[in-house]
Amino acid sequence: MGALRKTDTEKGHPTQSVGVSPATDGPTVAGKCAPEPAALAAAADRGFDAVELYLERQHLDALEETVQVVEDAAVSAASVHTPHVTPEEHEYYELTDRLAVELDAYLVLHSKYVMHVFAPEVEAIGFDAAHGHENNTGASVMHLEEMILARDNGLVLDTAHLYTAEREYHDALAYLLSTYPDQIGLIHLTDSTRRDDGLPFGDGEIDLEATVRAIRDSAFDGPIVLEVSQDAQADALAVFEDYWAD
Repeated sequence: MGALRKTDTEKGHPTQSVGVSPATDGPTVAGKCAPEPAALAAAADRGFDAVELYLERQHLDALEETVQVVEDAAVSAASVHTPHVTPEEHEYYELTDRLAVELDAYLVLHSKYVMHVFAPEVEAIGFDAAHGHENNTGASVMHLEEMILARDNGLVLDTAHLYTAEREYHDALAYLLSTYPDQIGLIHLTDSTRRDDGLPFGDGEIDLEATVRAIRDSAFDGPIVLEVSQDAQADALAVFEDYWAD
């Protein structure tokens, strides 16, 4: 993976592969927010050129309006995250897929109501966008391999969720990055304890400097979403850039 470079200030979608800035070899480093004008403007103010869209049902019920809001924003959508819906709510998976296609974004398949044993059922819905299943909290590498990776499905690798699952977290991270770089389409980077995830950088137990270096030195080349609360995202971006450049 190349040196970190910010995307051009002029909004644009990747032209070669999801997660690679059009004019550089560096990764897309994204914040996360709802697809609403104020939230998207705030993400730009925090220094991001791209975001992952955190979706609720109402955003998808007004799909065309949501598309227009994002297209008019100062940031691009690197990825879109399904709402936390049940496996039976196929329409919201399908609408999120349509949104991802419209915005040329990566589709994150994840819901607190869906265990990985249901991944085949989710895949059977059928998706046009590039997509992956986010590892759930506490899901071991063995479980991810059996339920997702061995079936040639994509993985969204959440570092905090992995930390809650593996005692030897850094070994597990290195294994996944080296063994499945082509199946890991996106990384959620955040701090965590063994019990609480999604913490601001430095508030948990993960060695984030070692984590960032492991990602930087791997063959992974997708977007990296800094998955912390919005008021902690600017600080997280500064920390990430420092670790990446070191």
